Amino acid sequence: MQCGAHFAQHFSFCTGCWNTGQIVAVPHRTLAALDFQPGISTARDVARMAWGSVVQEAYPALRIGVRSLVLMSGGPGDGKSTMASRLSNAVPGPALLAAFEEGVGPALAARLGRCGVKRGDFHIITRATVDQVVAAAVSLKAQSLVIDSVQECAWSADELRHVLGVIPTLAVLVGVVQITKSGVPAGAMALQHECDVHIVVEAMQWRLVKSRFQPLDAVGAVLPSAGNSDAGPALTAMPFG
Repeated sequence: MQCGAHFAQHFSFCTGCWNTGQIVAVPHRTLAALDFQPGISTARDVARMAWGSVVQEAYPALRIGVRSLVLMSGGPGDGKSTMASRLSNAVPGPALLAAFEEGVGPALAARLGRCGVKRGDFHIITRATVDQVVAAAVSLKAQSLVIDSVQECAWSADELRHVLGVIPTLAVLVGVVQITKSGVPAGAMALQHECDVHIVVEAMQWRLVKSRFQPLDAVGAVLPSAGNSDAGPALTAMPFG
């Protein structure tokens, strides 16, 4: 749901916000060992967590901070998985793609081929539990991790943030998110609040709608809002290339 509500069965409307047509089916996930692992640190370690910059060349206008949660939402076939793969491939160091939706097959091969992903240290994991994904990322010393998709693997926003805390080498975590019929990410309130960067992908173009690392008008051309010159700037979409 846009409001972040969860239900054990399907309803035609949300009893939390009373909106209709926004409920997206999400698989139920049983509790994993990761859920019971607390986040423990020291004041010295926390003091060292000031934002740094993740070096990536795929999208030069896009700034991403170290240990940031990037939310990438869009409709089926709009290109969100393609952009996530290309972004992860542009981060130096081992990468891990958790392909929960399509698995290893011709569709994934075609997408990685379009993105030019041929690195030996770009790893793919599928049909995996939460603990197996985390264990693989720790073992590979992954610098970037893509969860495709958040709904399919049934991870909540706070669980994604927890993953960043328990994988010490991780520089960026990209969560690919399905959208509802009304065009907003499922569980949008919780996800948008928790993420550091939110990118919307439409028809193989992307636009930045939230960022802790740069002003939104720094990416794309700034145009006046239609019909209201006082409404502030509107961000135009930018092509993948």
